[in-house]
Amino acid sequence: MSRLLHSESTSGRILGYVLLALLALALGGTILLQVEKQTEYSPVGRGAKLAETAGCFACHGRGDAEKRFNLRLKAEAWGTKNNPTFWDEDVTKVSEIVEWITKGVTADEVEKHKRLFIKMPAYQDRLTPAEIDAITAWILAEGLKYTQGTGPTAKPVPALDGKPMTPDQLLVSGDRLSRKFGCYQCHGELGQGGGPNPGSFKAYIPGFFGQDFLKLTAHGDRAEILYWIDHGRGQAIESGLLGRLAKSYLDRQTIPMPAYHDQLAAPEKELLADFVLLLNKSGPLPAREIERIATLLNHNTSPTPP
Repeated sequence: MSRLLHSESTSGRILGYVLLALLALALGGTILLQVEKQTEYSPVGRGAKLAETAGCFACHGRGDAEKRFNLRLKAEAWGTKNNPTFWDEDVTKVSEIVEWITKGVTADEVEKHKRLFIKMPAYQDRLTPAEIDAITAWILAEGLKYTQGTGPTAKPVPALDGKPMTPDQLLVSGDRLSRKFGCYQCHGELGQGGGPNPGSFKAYIPGFFGQDFLKLTAHGDRAEILYWIDHGRGQAIESGLLGRLAKSYLDRQTIPMPAYHDQLAAPEKELLADFVLLLNKSGPLPAREIERIATLLNHNTSPTPP
């Protein structure tokens, strides 16, 4: 009898250990899943959200379709004047945008600003320098839509003659090809992160920077990137240890990536692969680097070595 009771006690302990191990495994899996689902932001992505929460659109609108009028004192009478959008006056210098956000006005606009009925507030006590830099990065990146165009309005891609390119040449050529074929419409300006994508693993379209990109492309494998361009989905990620799970997310996402197999020539695909690898190597782009890239794009029609 004692032997039977001892056997049942041992079995009970073993079952308890098994249940405890299963519970720990499930808990660990849940925690790991939540960690993997953490949103990855670039300064541009943060800036877009901060512009919303800081109330920027209340006075500036989101574009020409959302005009915001103001009153301006002129010759002792009030006249109407639309507030500019973030891009109306072609402000492309980080220092100038930061000064506007921080102080509410630049030093050379103080007197004009006094004549406005609704004056821009100073955010120096409401936003950190990093947050102001993020909004600046977003403004500069979004401004490229207006100066560089997209699709049929995009600037022409320089001739691809197969010769090695400098990083800046690759930036210009890759940027124009990305605009021509709509890559930024999903992945964000300069590949700095796209919009919502219900049903996908992280519920948004990833950019070309950071860990999201590396995990989807087998750690930035060039052949895998070319496969994505050709087929609109990955080969390595669907055949790996969690391939079935990855496939289920890719199948049910609302916005799948189109397959460019028949839309791009081989040299164009090679260029795009090199371009997104360059962007990933550059990491999330801060305002200063976007300012430099914007200057490069605006002043180059056919990039040549320095």
